[in-house]
Amino acid sequence: MRRGRDGTTLFSARAAVLLAATTACAIAAHLAGCTNDPFDPSTVLNSRPVARIFVTPYPGGELSPTSYYERTFHWSGSDEDGFVIEYYVSIETATGVAAPWAATQRTDTTMTFTTDDLGEAQALIRVACRDDDGAVSDTVSQFIPLRNFPPVINFTADYDTVTWSYGAANFRFFALDLDGNVTMDDSVVYFLDTADTNLAPALLGEPDADPNLRPVIKRLDDVDAGLFSVDLRHIQEAGSRTLNVRIGDEAHATTNFSWTWNVLPALSPVLLVDDILGNIDVPFYHGSMDSIFGAGQWSRYDLSAGLPDRTWVMLETFRQFEAVFWYTGISTSANLGAVAVELQRYLYEPPPDHEPGRLLLISKGVIGGTLSLPPSFVQNTLGISRTPSQPTFYIPQDKTCFAAPPGRLPDLHFSNGFSAGIGLTPMANSEAIYQMEYYLFWSPSRRPPYEPVVGVRKPHADIETYARSVVITLQFEYVNQADGLAALRALLQDELGVTLP
Repeated sequence: MRRGRDGTTLFSARAAVLLAATTACAIAAHLAGCTNDPFDPSTVLNSRPVARIFVTPYPGGELSPTSYYERTFHWSGSDEDGFVIEYYVSIETATGVAAPWAATQRTDTTMTFTTDDLGEAQALIRVACRDDDGAVSDTVSQFIPLRNFPPVINFTADYDTVTWSYGAANFRFFALDLDGNVTMDDSVVYFLDTADTNLAPALLGEPDADPNLRPVIKRLDDVDAGLFSVDLRHIQEAGSRTLNVRIGDEAHATTNFSWTWNVLPALSPVLLVDDILGNIDVPFYHGSMDSIFGAGQWSRYDLSAGLPDRTWVMLETFRQFEAVFWYTGISTSANLGAVAVELQRYLYEPPPDHEPGRLLLISKGVIGGTLSLPPSFVQNTLGISRTPSQPTFYIPQDKTCFAAPPGRLPDLHFSNGFSAGIGLTPMANSEAIYQMEYYLFWSPSRRPPYEPVVGVRKPHADIETYARSVVITLQFEYVNQADGLAALRALLQDELGVTLP
């Protein structure tokens, strides 16, 4: 080999022959290799499959206890050079007690365990798998702590908790079990702090099922949702009272819930219902009750926060008193309309060995355009027409509201002119007891003179000596205070038959 004048490489004839011979040998060797025997897969080692348990925590971590009930375990396997055809699973449920191995093609199982006295259980799961070539994986294992979760009791979200009541109250609860409500008892036990808890629980509805005296068993109102209510209709002792409620589950765990509130005593034969309070009416009515019964010696129901959760509580509250004195100030009362049925039952459907109730209602909103009471209650229970004989009218200064007939009740005098009053038309069997002095309605001036009735009792005194209801549509807070107090006393005592001090 030598170089030409231009720097290129020149091969001699001998070198060319050698290069050709070498190339031919290489090609021959390659062709000779292509004639070897076919590939035998058995000559390559099979890779073992790998088994996995889904609940495995991070390396070195521990699992938190999970529910014992209907616990589902998952596993899987993989094979890089084939596929898994079978799993081998063993689940130990007691320390030191070996569990048999089961062959399966499933990748999960669901089990319910038996808890011990502490509500605990355990599972040690072992899994291996076999691939299509017969190779078996290493065994993987995981210890899983199990426990029972006791039920939980609390008030339902739409329930307004009771902080005070008279001798009746209702409570609405939900019970929840994180293990599943199916593991929870379908009944609750409840009792007041006055009960003897050594007595066996009585089933609600039985004669001796009195939570004042002993525990009472009640089935959940909605077993699937865990909803239930507790109705206390005759709380015997006033003062701070505690309701206790408990529920258990199939693993023998028990949850206790308690709520303490103030039960007010019935201090007087009359219950004053404060509805739509004002800065003028409250001093008058509260002052009048102080004068009649003594300061702090009378009972009051404050509706400023609304009605109780269930209106039957109002009925049971009313029945603790001879009479209910309800006033609404200058406004129409939605509360009054909401308990119209309970008031009707209080007046005309007394329990056995119980006297009918009495009602003194002072309100401008009984009838008219802002009517909130059911028409049947207005006509049949209160004994007045739904249509006012005169809409809201203006009372000129120095006018008088006369008793009808004269002398039966104290007359009422007004020192200032104000717009307060609605004319009433008594229905059959009712009787007018207060009527305004004759005068001209001055706006509009073309309206004729009139003498509107502003007080009606039912029934008529010729039918029953004492009325079931008395309705007044004048705002007594604008009446001369001495006249108003005398009239209230006479209405309660002489018309309704309430025994006053």
